[in-house]
Amino acid sequence: MASHPSSSGLPKWLTHVLTYGFGFGLAGFVLFWVGAFVMGVFEHSRPKQAEPVLESAAVAESAPVLGADAATAAPAPVVPVSNAVAVAPPLYQEGQVIYTTICGVCHQPTGLGLPNMFPPLVGSDWVKAPSPERLIRILLHGFQGPIHINGQPFSTPAAVMPPQGALPDEKIAAVLTYIRHSWGNAASAVTAEQIQAVRQADKDRVGMWTEAELLKVPAEARNP
Repeated sequence: MASHPSSSGLPKWLTHVLTYGFGFGLAGFVLFWVGAFVMGVFEHSRPKQAEPVLESAAVAESAPVLGADAATAAPAPVVPVSNAVAVAPPLYQEGQVIYTTICGVCHQPTGLGLPNMFPPLVGSDWVKAPSPERLIRILLHGFQGPIHINGQPFSTPAAVMPPQGALPDEKIAAVLTYIRHSWGNAASAVTAEQIQAVRQADKDRVGMWTEAELLKVPAEARNP
């Protein structure tokens, strides 16, 4: 069927397209931009959560763990901080390095030693004695034979502690201070002057010490 021209001079079908099509198009255009504006306002006014969550996670990760779960969430230090700070920190830290390098292989990093092989240093009456003189003598000239730890015999097939007298006085003082202040031990620090005094007193000794000999040295002596 042929289309008849409208009064505007355009075909009637074209007039409808222009009239209604333009109307729907304009309405769609308006709705699109109104929707975009509303969404923009909504997104702008909505609280941002992603960044705070990440930031909180980062803060929580770096913050110290407190409360009942602290023991499982963060490893406990090897030695109480108060014990380490009770002596000069550089002396304690140097002693830790020496212990790890020389002593830890036998007595273990934990200070617990090895059953029937190397005696423990943790809680040992030899380590915690008020005077470090017995320990000084052991490090300078070594130890051999059976030994009792806290009154109990420590069985070992070859109780031999090699002498470490080649170390300077300062090094021996540092490692003994570390041992006497670690794993719950809280004895006095050891000085290079104490090492020097014992070294001078025993300068003619050539053999290792035995338990019987060392027990003659007073555990309460303050100045060897």
